Amino acid sequence: MLVQVNLTRWKEGKNVTKLLPRDLWIVIVGMVLLYTGLSFIWPFNMVYMTGELGMSGTDASLVLLVNSFVGIISSIIGGLIFDRFSGYISLWIGTVILVIGTLSLSLFHGYPTFIWNLWLVGFAMGMVFSGLYAAAGLTHPAGGRTGFNAIYVAQNIGVAVGPFLAGLLSGFGMGKVYLGAFLFAIFYAVFFFVFFRKIDWKSEHIGSETKHRKRGMKRSRPTLVGLFSMILLLATYLFCQLPHVQWQSNLSTYMTSDVGISTAEYGKLWSLNGALIVLGQFVLIPIVARFKRHLHAQIYIGILLFALSFIVAMHANAYSGFVLGMIFLTLGEMFAWPAVPTIAYQLAPKGSAGLYQGLVNGMATAARMLAPFLGAVVVENFGGITALFVGIFILLGMAVLSTILQRSLQIRDKRNKALKGEELSENL
Repeated sequence: MLVQVNLTRWKEGKNVTKLLPRDLWIVIVGMVLLYTGLSFIWPFNMVYMTGELGMSGTDASLVLLVNSFVGIISSIIGGLIFDRFSGYISLWIGTVILVIGTLSLSLFHGYPTFIWNLWLVGFAMGMVFSGLYAAAGLTHPAGGRTGFNAIYVAQNIGVAVGPFLAGLLSGFGMGKVYLGAFLFAIFYAVFFFVFFRKIDWKSEHIGSETKHRKRGMKRSRPTLVGLFSMILLLATYLFCQLPHVQWQSNLSTYMTSDVGISTAEYGKLWSLNGALIVLGQFVLIPIVARFKRHLHAQIYIGILLFALSFIVAMHANAYSGFVLGMIFLTLGEMFAWPAVPTIAYQLAPKGSAGLYQGLVNGMATAARMLAPFLGAVVVENFGGITALFVGIFILLGMAVLSTILQRSLQIRDKRNKALKGEELSENL
């Protein structure tokens, strides 16, 4: 009987995939092309700067900090342009900057030109990412987690393919790796200019359930309780992302320098991450179906799995240990990450969905900004890698607390809106 129930849930998930709107499929393919190219760059930033450019861990972390700050600003700018003008305009600007940035990076990646080009790519990445996630809500507003999960899976197809291809090219020098990133930026740009113009950016054929601005819609303001609820959601995301990013930054240095894992083996960990996320959907669909209306439960499960990943990594002294840690990390993000933009979409007032998705993407970027630098400071000044793991577990505990508070405020805000609606109905 249990097998039959699970099979039914899996078939329901499969049918949902078939029923995804055409416009959402365009966004999905765009995300695959985009993130495959970007995955030639981000996994190797710390290793490249500390290894080939000869920078210290702290200096390299400062570069990534500024890069992420630039991404935060561009995410918010992109979200505002999305809401006030058009999602196509926002993505058009980001796409053009991305092509220019990756071309320049492929040609000039010595010191200090690598740094300027990395920041230019970071600016483009912030605009395009916030635009694509906002487009997921625009093209499938009634889908709940489904649209955001589809974009998340598409992103991780890129994570599976990009680092693997980059690892193959790294044997010929990092110049070839950055050339690969530029070529995929071209593939994405061509796809964007051909197909993205066909998307219904003005929401003319989308029902009233959309939170995106459309003709005749009056923008609504957030309630004070709803605003604090959103702030706590962003705090939860930050407290989860700060530990997660350590796998890309300080843990990567620890693995390659102290444990003796090669750069190619480290890149394969992220290929494993992306492959598990894509293939794991067959298992995840029936599980998530049981928690479809319990988004906060998905976040709690994700936090628990994150903790397990760092417990394993803390005791690992061989490559196999880090593989197991990456598996737990991947399972954690499969539960937690798509739930966050879904809750943000629920909290967004009408006409502000693009801004709220920009804030979510900006918070992930803030983690990428702060995590390498803070982690390096802890490692170099407060007791090495052990102190880093202690700080990670403290952050995950704070994530649990902020999630509890956020959920209670969201319930309260929903109740207040329902009471206000009843009062208006009585007055009429």
